[in-house]
Amino acid sequence: MADAAKQFAASTRLECNPQFSADGKRLVFVSSRGGSREIWISNADGTNPVPLTSMNASITGGPNWSPDGSHIVFDSNKGGQWEVYAIGAAGGTPQRLTENPATNGVPSWSQDGAWIYFMSSRSGQAQVWKMPAGGGQPVQVTKQGGYVAVESPDGRFVYYSKSSTSAAGLWRVPVRGGEETEVLPSVTLLNFAVANDGIYYIPSANAQRQYSIQYFSFATGKSVSILGLSYAPGAGIAVSPDGKTLLYTLMDDRSSDLMLVEDFR
Repeated sequence: MADAAKQFAASTRLECNPQFSADGKRLVFVSSRGGSREIWISNADGTNPVPLTSMNASITGGPNWSPDGSHIVFDSNKGGQWEVYAIGAAGGTPQRLTENPATNGVPSWSQDGAWIYFMSSRSGQAQVWKMPAGGGQPVQVTKQGGYVAVESPDGRFVYYSKSSTSAAGLWRVPVRGGEETEVLPSVTLLNFAVANDGIYYIPSANAQRQYSIQYFSFATGKSVSILGLSYAPGAGIAVSPDGKTLLYTLMDDRSSDLMLVEDFR
């Protein structure tokens, strides 16, 4: 079992989608503490949080680091169209990477930094695609449906959720192409992290409507529960590169603000 969990970062606004940098020194996440959902960056311990983007869209999210820690990819529905963007980890102007009328989002880098995986509905169905990190024609990765995708630490497989619902489960396909096979029957949205020896994930609730963090071992092919959750999970789970820290998000507070609008007539 895991050690007792403790609150890592909180505000009265949304906090989700945490991801450690490859060197384990920094953290990128989504927060609406500034008013709208934007990408933020901080030290790995949560200190010194600063906003990285100012997209001013209704939703901006899905951040992921490049292997060298120099850039971050993310998605945003700025202007009402979901597209994939990249921005320098030190800030700057975001670069739009996709130009397609379909929905494009939840990007992540390959382990060698050569490719960026992302979901796109350009074929008529949500599938995992990849594009050259330096620019170029996207290539379709999955054929039977795909959503959130990450490459395994050893660079051999692409693990991906089948859809945005927890009922579809987690699948994998070899990086070089091949059979698409199911690994786990259920994962909640964005809540899986592939480590060297296994997968940390949050499946759908059990019969008692309770959630838990599970660990699937590659060696045994079995899952064990490592932590029961007192609230429904939010979006995003992350494991530090040294395997000592697990971050997850909980929807532990539902609140609203009372706003005053003057001279609205």
